[in-house]
Amino acid sequence: MTRVLLTSVFKPCAVDNAYTRKEIVPDTFHNQLTRYQGVFSLRERQYSHQLHIIAANLEHPVTVLDWPTLERYEEELKQGYDYVGISFIQPTFLKAKKMVETARELSPRSQVIIGGFGTMIEDIESILAPDHVCQGEGIGFLRKLLGEPEEFCFRHPLLETYEFLGTMGLPARFIASLYRILGIYPHGNGAGVIVTGVGCAEGCDFCSSGQFFTPRRISFLRGGAEIFHLMERYERELKFKNFLLIGDENFFSDPARLEELHARLQAAKKYYPILLSFGSANHLSRLDPRFLSELGIEVVWIGVESKFRPYRKNAGADLPRLVRELHRYGIKTVLSSILCFDEHTRENIGEDIDWHLSLNPTFSQFAHISPAQGTALWRKYQAEGRILNSIPLEDRHGFKQIWFKHPHFSLRESEAVQRRAYEKDYAELGPGFVRWIRVNYEAYPNLLDSGSEMLRRRAEAIKSHMGHYRLLLRAAEMLAPTGEMEGKIRELRKEIEKDFGRIRIDERVLAAAFGLLGKGQELKTRYFSDVIQPRTIVRDYN
Repeated sequence: MTRVLLTSVFKPCAVDNAYTRKEIVPDTFHNQLTRYQGVFSLRERQYSHQLHIIAANLEHPVTVLDWPTLERYEEELKQGYDYVGISFIQPTFLKAKKMVETARELSPRSQVIIGGFGTMIEDIESILAPDHVCQGEGIGFLRKLLGEPEEFCFRHPLLETYEFLGTMGLPARFIASLYRILGIYPHGNGAGVIVTGVGCAEGCDFCSSGQFFTPRRISFLRGGAEIFHLMERYERELKFKNFLLIGDENFFSDPARLEELHARLQAAKKYYPILLSFGSANHLSRLDPRFLSELGIEVVWIGVESKFRPYRKNAGADLPRLVRELHRYGIKTVLSSILCFDEHTRENIGEDIDWHLSLNPTFSQFAHISPAQGTALWRKYQAEGRILNSIPLEDRHGFKQIWFKHPHFSLRESEAVQRRAYEKDYAELGPGFVRWIRVNYEAYPNLLDSGSEMLRRRAEAIKSHMGHYRLLLRAAEMLAPTGEMEGKIRELRKEIEKDFGRIRIDERVLAAAFGLLGKGQELKTRYFSDVIQPRTIVRDYN
């Protein structure tokens, strides 16, 4: 039978070498949301969920090779696959190029497929010379290529492809083990990944996702009942009760699906925390934050972009009120802003950063405007002769410098602006995980007194974390880089102790140990590196 290999690009990641750059990190927190927060940065590992989703929905045998070394990829090629599919993004182009060349050398009878946002590079077919280019949704493309029926029943695999690794140099598994011994809430590091769909229909000119998929938004799990049954299956088979909803970049644009999920959760008396979801302000503003909290939404990512560039997705939204109300019901916010729009000048970009901070997000992302190839923005800048073609693809990402001619900023100035934005966010609002704790602490009485059984269960879950919170805050006081930040952390800890009990002697000892471990992590980072490579995952389907 025809055999298929689907693979991500190879590691190592987050290093400067012939194939990649140190800013290309498969860690959304450390690279994007808690950037420049030092030892307080949250750490995670992310994997190629899309490859597993595609593999599970084909009829032929498929092997997924997720984050291999180049040597491990070469070893797998020798197994003799009929098709080799390589997924990549534009900054990992050189890795994809090397993998195509290696497949031609070691498995010449294999047909090579390339997929992912990297295929939006102009003339990619002539540059890499693959046998097939998959642009858009991959399941339908591969089913057609393999001669499988167009109609099929979508299958969502159980994905153990997300790992929370901890903070302050403290491995999550180590923390969980100690907490179980002390009788504190056992904070696990596992979460079930649910890919509800792909794409977005808002039509932002910079967005690769919205312009890569046709149609622009594709739902895999169309009903709330499907999502609920998948959650139950995760709990039953893997003991996971926390979830990430990814892929669909506007999960809240389908009210009927949300209502059905809410009804199922209510009927079953379940509380499943959704640790990550994505939504635009226009859709979120039409929904009751109380309803969203009952759904279990813990974190929602909102692209606010810029006060100087109003996009359709933010039209009519009262962003300060929206964030405030979400926090009131315990829903943490990731707000992402874009730097170096044409409207930004040396005089006003600080105003835009201050506006972002005034919204009081739990986590912040400050990315440069990125005219990726294939987007409307790329076509505009290309027509205006503004793309700096001397800058290689591996340096074209949102987390160092711009790669186009800006009317006001040089490349080095853009890098300095981004760093200042992140450092100001950290200095003024504090570490991200401390903000998380504050949102939960301040939401607790409102949830408890809401009269909603679903919200009461959520309040009980927050209360069970309080021993964990006061311990981490005590350790964080030891590691705060300034007296002002230390004072704010101490104030929050004392508020929690006043309402939920004083920190115990054994917790003080443990907090001191955590603080020492954090100091050790600071020294390790200063003299060595804080890079954490993803594990290699090999999984067979069908």
